[in-house]
Amino acid sequence: MELRHLRAFIAVAEELNFRRAAVRLHMSQPPLSQQIKRLEHEVGVALLHRTTRQVALTAAGEAFLVEARKTLKAAQAAPRVARQAAAGEIGSIRLGFSGPTSYQVLLLIVRKFRERFPQVRFDIVSPLLGGELVGLLNRQDVDAGLLRLPISASGLRVRELQRHPLAAALPAGHPLAGDAEVVLPDLRDEGFISYPADRGSVVNQVVQAACLQHGFRPEFVQEAPDTHTILSLVGAGAGVGLVPLSAGHLEVPGVVLLPVRDAPVVPLALAWREDDPNPALRGLVGLLDEVVAEL
Repeated sequence: MELRHLRAFIAVAEELNFRRAAVRLHMSQPPLSQQIKRLEHEVGVALLHRTTRQVALTAAGEAFLVEARKTLKAAQAAPRVARQAAAGEIGSIRLGFSGPTSYQVLLLIVRKFRERFPQVRFDIVSPLLGGELVGLLNRQDVDAGLLRLPISASGLRVRELQRHPLAAALPAGHPLAGDAEVVLPDLRDEGFISYPADRGSVVNQVVQAACLQHGFRPEFVQEAPDTHTILSLVGAGAGVGLVPLSAGHLEVPGVVLLPVRDAPVVPLALAWREDDPNPALRGLVGLLDEVVAEL
């Protein structure tokens, strides 16, 4: 079945006159009649009822007209849709992110992307820790990941977006809670609530390395799956935590966040596979300069 046969049928069905349909299609009437006959032969039923005085659609013709219009419309749209997909203007992108301490950056990325590419579906995968996100990237389960550095970046491109200082999360009644800031040795004898050790937490690795540099090994007394849970456990008096200072927007009751003067920062970055062919990913990466400028 050829598209030209569908166009011929639609013209005849709308004009209900072979002569007018032929003029509309810029062709003579005999070839038009032949096209309609071939189409009816291929479909296997009569689509038009012809007399010497008029042309009318059969019941089959009425039904066929609806589908013929849909098919022709889809065929006309196909090249445009292909060009949009190649340009990253339609499709989908899967973004993983590492939880509430990256909300500000996540919301800015999504807002800017939606403004620029409103027809691309944005699928968010969360919350995940850095090691988990690297695994998803390598398995091609996400297109990009918003995660903490450093990571093992073999085969990945990484763009640092923002640096967050570490903060000590203390119960409101803690002796240090009224200070303006703390240093790591102040926390030497504290029990720490940490991110899970088996999920590749970059913050855990940074905290352990920093404490060792100050001559002590942190005592991890409890694990929590995410930053909000760490803060909630701190508020309940289960221990102290070291989290990115960007967690301050969570405002968990009974918890005080204090900057840690001698702790390293934990950069937040976007990572993606070097060989990812998704055109929508190129659009996301192209917005990163704007994102950084607004942070």
